[in-house]
This record gives sequence, structure tokens and C-alpha cells, in this order.
Amino acid sequence: MRKFLNILKEGSVFTYGALAGKRTELTSGSINRSLFSLAIPMMMELVMESVFVSVNLLIIAKLGDKVLGLVGITDSYINFAYAIAVGIGIAAATLTARRAGEKDHEGMAGTAQYIIVLALFFAVLIGGLSCLFSSDIVNFLGLNSNSVPDGLLFSKLVFLSIGLIIIRLSVNGLFRGAGDADIAMKSLWICHISNIVFAVVLVFGLGFIPAFGLMGLAYAALLSRFIGVLYQVYIFLSGKTSIRIMTPFQWDFPLMKKIMKIAFGGLVQYIIPTSSWLIMVKIIATFGTTALAGYIIAQRIASVATMPAWGIGNAAGILTGQNLGAGNSERAEKTVWRAGTINMTYLIAVALFWQVAAGYVVQFFTTETEVAGYAVQYIHVVSMAYLLLGFTMVISRALNAAGNIMQVTLLYIIMFYVIQLPMAYILGVRLQWELKGIFAAIVSSEIVLAVLFLMIFRNGKWKTIKI
Repeated sequence: MRKFLNILKEGSVFTYGALAGKRTELTSGSINRSLFSLAIPMMMELVMESVFVSVNLLIIAKLGDKVLGLVGITDSYINFAYAIAVGIGIAAATLTARRAGEKDHEGMAGTAQYIIVLALFFAVLIGGLSCLFSSDIVNFLGLNSNSVPDGLLFSKLVFLSIGLIIIRLSVNGLFRGAGDADIAMKSLWICHISNIVFAVVLVFGLGFIPAFGLMGLAYAALLSRFIGVLYQVYIFLSGKTSIRIMTPFQWDFPLMKKIMKIAFGGLVQYIIPTSSWLIMVKIIATFGTTALAGYIIAQRIASVATMPAWGIGNAAGILTGQNLGAGNSERAEKTVWRAGTINMTYLIAVALFWQVAAGYVVQFFTTETEVAGYAVQYIHVVSMAYLLLGFTMVISRALNAAGNIMQVTLLYIIMFYVIQLPMAYILGVRLQWELKGIFAAIVSSEIVLAVLFLMIFRNGKWKTIKI
């Protein structure tokens, strides 16, 4: 009992240190310690994302169906605009991790300067154009912005804030690559917590503050995203990160070209599954709203359970980049296998849990028997692929960090557009297996992707890529 309490105490101290920003050497010493010092803050980022989405949905639902529809349309557009930020963020994390491993502080500074310049350029371009053409965008996506009171002004402000999203996500990529995962976590937490507080106060009113309704959501989004970026500015100015950007700017065309190439690969990697999901929803919708509701509920539930595994996968990617930069490819490989094994063990436990408890969990989200049946069926079938999914999460991030971006992108194209979607249509629609065919296609494509990733990783050519 005393031994267990000591382990619990040590774990609590370590977790607190990881969240508080206690520095851990990432290219030497215990692999487990290095891995979890990054993974814990990254997990907490994902947890906050989930909390924010849930609370925001509850607030929006109070404003009525028309507002819910408008917010759904604007969020759908923002999700595609995220692709720019995700691409730049991947480039930032990949290059910064490699320079950090090399102890090349000048290279880190140069990379950071170009990432920030690129982020600012796209922030002004995408945010400005989206704001300017907000009415056309909303109309194109199927809703008249004027059908909701203040709908046009709401769309303009929310689209304007896309620029702040691009800056925050891009700069957080720099922090993660440098090993400052706690700073990236705090930036996101500050942004989302302030968004929730502002939304509650400005939407419903408090004391002398009037209720702004829909516009309260827009003000909350703009203010909170601005505060998140301000926190990042404070971090740079106070020197609380190992990245130093206050150096003379020098034009480096090869570096810019490298950043753009990696960012493009990261952008495509984000767009492929996002667009694939929309097409899959379209296919499932042909089976009726009940089947579609069951699929969406199940996917949301299952994604929450896999969040810790994604945190470990992201951490393994950063460690791979830093260890390759330090010239320690063997440690990089060991880190990936260790992280993959941890992920696999965790996800097997999750899969066993779902086989027993999926029905009970789904009941919290729907009382309709048929919808619940579809949701449970999806969770039971898809969790069968968790055995290999743990390694897919880790190896995909590791190959990205090694600079093998385009090959990972190609594998995603094969998985989603060559295997999953055509197979889902053939089995589900043409052969009339309906959701059983959809679920079989998803599991099959996940297995094929995992096998291909394992083959490429074992080949070892990723260790020799120079970036």
C-alpha cells in the first residue's frame, strides 16, 4: 500500500511539473519521462478542446435553431480555414524540433521569424477576405445570413477572428517543437476558458452588462482569440521560451521554400480526413437520419476516448524530431516503438471497455433505441482496429517530424479516397449492407494504413532525411 502511495505521489509531482513547464531533457535520459513530459500537456489541450466544444454547443442551443444553423455554417468554413494554420503549425513543429535537437538556437530563431511572418500574411489574407466576403460565403454554404438578426455582422466578426486562429496555432507549433508543450497548452486554455466566460456573460448578460445574444458569441470569439495571441506575445517578450525571435531578420529563400513545402503537406493531411468525413456523412445520410445520428454520436464518443493516445502520438513526433536533430536516430526509433506500445496497450483497454460498456455510455446521449443500436454497433466494430491504431497515431507523427510529410500525405489519400470511401459506397450502398458495410470499410482502411505505416517505418529511410 505504501509503495502504491509513493508511486501515486511521484506521478502527481511529475504531472504537475509537466503542466507547470518544468524542463526535461528530451534527447537523453528516460524515454518514458521525456515522452510523458510532452504528452501530458498535449492531452490536456485535447481535453479542453472537447470541453469547449461541448459548452459552446450548449450556449448556442439556447439561442434557437436558426442561430444553431448559422453557427454550424460558419464553423464548417472555419474548419477548412484551419487547414492553413495546421499546415504552418506542422512545419513549425517539424523544423523547430530538428533545430532544437541540433542545439541550433540561431536556426530556431530564423525558423520562428519566418513562421510568424507567414502566419501574419495568411492571417491578414484569409481573415480579411473572409470578413469582406462573409455574406457570399454563408450564402454559398446554404444559408442566407440576413435570415438571422445580426447574422451578417456576426459572420463578419467571426471570420475576421480566423486570422487570430492562424497566428495562435502556428506559434503553438513553434512552442511544441521547442519542447515547450506547456506553453502551447496554456495558450489554448486561456483562449478557450476566456471564450466560455465571455460567451456566458455577453450572450445572456450579467449585472450592468446587457445580453447581446448572437453578437455576444462573436464578441467572445474575437476577444478570447486575441487574448490567446497576446499571451504568446508575452511569452516571447518575457523570454520564457527557448525560442529567441528578437534577432535581425535575414531573407532566406531556401528556408521559406522548405517551410512552404512542409506546410502544404500538412495542409493536405488536414483536408483529406476532413473532406472524407463530409463525404462519408453524405453516404450514410442515404440510410436515413436515424443511421446518421447513430454514426455521429458514436464518432464523437469514440474520439473522446482516444484523445490521450493522440497526445502520446503528438509527443512522440516532437521527440523523434529532436532526437534526429541530436544525431540520435536509435533513440528516436526506440521512442516511437515505446510510444506505440503504450498507445496500443491503452487502446486495447479502451476497446475492451467499449465491448462491455458502449451501450451504457451511449444511453447518456440518446434515448432512441434505434439510434443507440447504430452507435453501439459502430463503437464495437471500429474498436477492433484499436490494436493497430495506436501505432498509426505514433508513426504518422514521427514520419512527419522526420520530414517525410509527402509520403504520409500519400498514405492518407490511399486510405481515405482509394480504400475507405469507395469501399463504403460499394459495401454500404451498392451491396446494401448499409452501416455494416460502412463500418467494415472504416476498419479495413485503418488496418491497411497501419500496415503501410509499419512497413515504411521499419524500412528506416526516414532516419536519413535532412530538413
